[in-house]
Amino acid sequence: MEMENHRIENYVLLVNRHFSDLNPVVAGQEQCSRGQSFGPYVRQYVLLHCVLSGRGNYTCCGVTYPVSAGQIFRILPGDETVYSADTADPWHYAWIGFDGTLSERMAELPPVFDATAPVTQLFSVATSRADTSEYVLASALFRLYDELFGGRKTVGNEYVRKVKSYIDATYMNRISIEALATRLHVNRRYLTRLFHKETGMSIRDYLLMTRMRAASEYLHAGAGVRDTAERCGYEDASLFSKLFRKTYGVSPAGWRAKKHYNEQKQ
Repeated sequence: MEMENHRIENYVLLVNRHFSDLNPVVAGQEQCSRGQSFGPYVRQYVLLHCVLSGRGNYTCCGVTYPVSAGQIFRILPGDETVYSADTADPWHYAWIGFDGTLSERMAELPPVFDATAPVTQLFSVATSRADTSEYVLASALFRLYDELFGGRKTVGNEYVRKVKSYIDATYMNRISIEALATRLHVNRRYLTRLFHKETGMSIRDYLLMTRMRAASEYLHAGAGVRDTAERCGYEDASLFSKLFRKTYGVSPAGWRAKKHYNEQKQ
């Protein structure tokens, strides 16, 4: 039997207390109807939606991200956003909107990120009653910040680790930064900026470094230049040779010859 198309709303009625650090201004929950859409809107405060069940799509600054249960999509002040529930499995989400001096830290996180079980529970409980007080929501926000920023690796660190691990394991294949960003459900520009901040190099430079390191080992083991190029993800052997020389100051053939010369001297 087909599920009925329905929506259930629960808005928390708040007074703006103008708390200085984290100040809740809106909150609530909604079980959306199929395909239900909001926007385009621009807000003057940070707004977080935690998806409790179902799924949908979130478009921020022209980029669309799929979002499902256990994830949060983040809206920053001034961002033009549109979001819509899936037509088959519409989402049920809880939201908290807030401002204050600490709200700026949300810019450190990607537009969509995974929520831990405690964070999901926090959103669900804090927004479940229409008469929840501003003090309860402010307390929930501080607990949320502890989960996201307090003494733990941030979501951003995890993205960098995933990118590095993926490159380490698949450097021999064609790798697209755009595809990486899509797999992680983040904006490409955000991912490249984050990676550079955490590692001091670009994703392309890390890929090049990984490939050149592998190439030096293949050549050292006696592999031919063309074979080494293919093993390291380069269809064009001349391009590979150019990059290798730029990295090590010697051609791949020269690297092999130097290695064999050193072995004969020993």
